[in-house]
Amino acid sequence: MEVILDSEKKPRGVFLPLEEWEALKYSINKASNLYKLMDELSHPDIFEMTPEQFSQYMQPASAKVVKKALDNGLYVSYPAGAELPDNFIHEYKNGKKVLVEVDPNSGMERFLRNL
Repeated sequence: MEVILDSEKKPRGVFLPLEEWEALKYSINKASNLYKLMDELSHPDIFEMTPEQFSQYMQPASAKVVKKALDNGLYVSYPAGAELPDNFIHEYKNGKKVLVEVDPNSGMERFLRNL
């Protein structure tokens, strides 16, 4: 961060590199125009991200969605493995996991077993 001085050496502004924003943002009022501007400027362009960067960027939002789904009695579903492309694991908030097979034509699920 750098203070910008006028010709009379009076402070007129502050130069704040975007790289320094992460360390400073917790001490700035979130309702202020400065916070809103810097927050907007510091978000990377998602179209210029690598797949790894995009995954990292989306992780907090996806964790929030998963928590909300689990809190509402739903489950999280993910592939059981590459060798079983039609099989999925449903995981519930209480830790229960079940293996299901999804018919690729109808989308119907068939319970296989508890895990």
